[in-house]
Amino acid sequence: MDLNIKDLDDDVGRRLREQAKAAGLSVQQHLRNELTRIASRLSPAELSGDYPPMDRSEFESIRQQLRDLDAQ
Repeated sequence: MDLNIKDLDDDVGRRLREQAKAAGLSVQQHLRNELTRIASRLSPAELSGDYPPMDRSEFESIRQQLRDLDAQ
């Protein structure tokens, strides 16, 4: 598959070139690696598709559990 991305913000292009250089890769290889990594994971929409929305009490319970873990 070939991709052509138009109208990419100049700052985004600069950062991608910097990241590729830091990794010792061409921009194409860097983007290929990143796209492969992204495609290998479930998206937030895919993750949330099978679960009903969390209610407030469940959210607060998880939040407290995380606070307790941080306190240890």
